Amino acid sequence: MLWSDWPLLLSSVLAQLAIGAFLFLGGAILTGKLCFGQNDRVQRTLPGLWFLLFASLVIREVTLMFSQTYVAKPIGTETLFAISFFALALTYWFAEKQLMGNDTARKILLSCAIFMGCAYFVVGIMLRSNHLLVAMHFVATTLCGGALLAHALLVKAEHKVTEFNTWLPFIGAGIALLCLVLGIPQLGDLATQANQGELGPFVAQVISLGLLIAAVGVWFMPLLTKSKPVWNVMAFAIFLIFLSSYGAAVGY
Repeated sequence: MLWSDWPLLLSSVLAQLAIGAFLFLGGAILTGKLCFGQNDRVQRTLPGLWFLLFASLVIREVTLMFSQTYVAKPIGTETLFAISFFALALTYWFAEKQLMGNDTARKILLSCAIFMGCAYFVVGIMLRSNHLLVAMHFVATTLCGGALLAHALLVKAEHKVTEFNTWLPFIGAGIALLCLVLGIPQLGDLATQANQGELGPFVAQVISLGLLIAAVGVWFMPLLTKSKPVWNVMAFAIFLIFLSSYGAAVGY
């Protein structure tokens, strides 16, 4: 692996987490369950996602500039969708913060941003379709990690919708379980490579899957203990799933 691959992988993971989180936050907003005050507090957490997306794009461009690497067309396509999503999401956010237009118009903007995020997800799956394990890690990062980050931001915003505290962990756990069921059989090929001396990819993937399970376990702790989710616990789960995603990417 070249030195330039490490920051590019970091860039990809940051974008996947941010876009996935926005998809779930946008869905939560569209349900109409958040009152005006809660919605306003959620809007205040969105700059965290903008920072992740901006950092992702900057890391990518700076790395490519210094490594003088030409970007393959498929990677450029994914980046283009990420930039388009970023532009639409920012447009919605500014409109919402300034209360520009009526509520219907702002919801249309939000729906457009969600649609572009879904398009980014579909393109990402298509680009990784030739390697199931890679595709499953992309799904786990974008959807499971995104749901976790969205839930954490809702907790940070002190939301009052108790259903979200149940739905999001179960959605994330279901996605993680699907990725595990489909991804674990692919470890057989890596195990064969490990027997031939290429131990690194196999170890990285096993650790990554273990961290994914640990992240979901930490995420479920409030449900198991019948307590209210707190930011510190959610942040730790996010840290675990970030390590899982980055470790999986490094191990490809």
